[in-house]
Amino acid sequence: MKIHKDLIQGTPEWFAIRKEKATASHAQAIGNNGKGLETYIVEIMAEALSSGEKEQYSNNHTERGNELEPTARAMYELEYNCRVEEIGFCELNDFIGCSPDGLVGDHGMIEIKCPDDRGYFNILMNEKIDSGYIWQCQMNMLILNRKWCDLIFYNPNFEKSMKIFRLDPDEKMHEALKKGFEIVETRIKELKDKYKNL
Repeated sequence: MKIHKDLIQGTPEWFAIRKEKATASHAQAIGNNGKGLETYIVEIMAEALSSGEKEQYSNNHTERGNELEPTARAMYELEYNCRVEEIGFCELNDFIGCSPDGLVGDHGMIEIKCPDDRGYFNILMNEKIDSGYIWQCQMNMLILNRKWCDLIFYNPNFEKSMKIFRLDPDEKMHEALKKGFEIVETRIKELKDKYKNL
């Protein structure tokens, strides 16, 4: 495992280090080991082998997250009297990596989500978490060998602006992810070899 502490997420250098790697933002597809994973692997290799400029995906949701994430992190540090260490990217190996939103001490980590008003209100009322977020946190914990992850939901438009869920490692999900990692490595190698022999 290699941690790139000084990389800034979203920069050309960050995209370069993620090249040909499956990342935790697609952990659910990796863990489910189905058609979605094959589609994702093809997407990874198409981007890696294309000479075109990488398409930067952005929408109101991602822009909102980029804007609010530093505030949420600072509020968390004040609330829990801790320091969150930001890192750019963590490589498990040449095929797998993740970009967590911060490390806490020797054992913890955080993942920050900044949903819109309706999404945040639903979380407050129902305390239900999107399964994709859970998979992402589990993959982050697995790669970085962390004992817990605080999944933070933040929306400054509400008096109760922050809701935190503490997640512990889930061994079943970790085993599914490990199988997915093996599939990723095998398929990427196969696709690279097939491309070379065209």
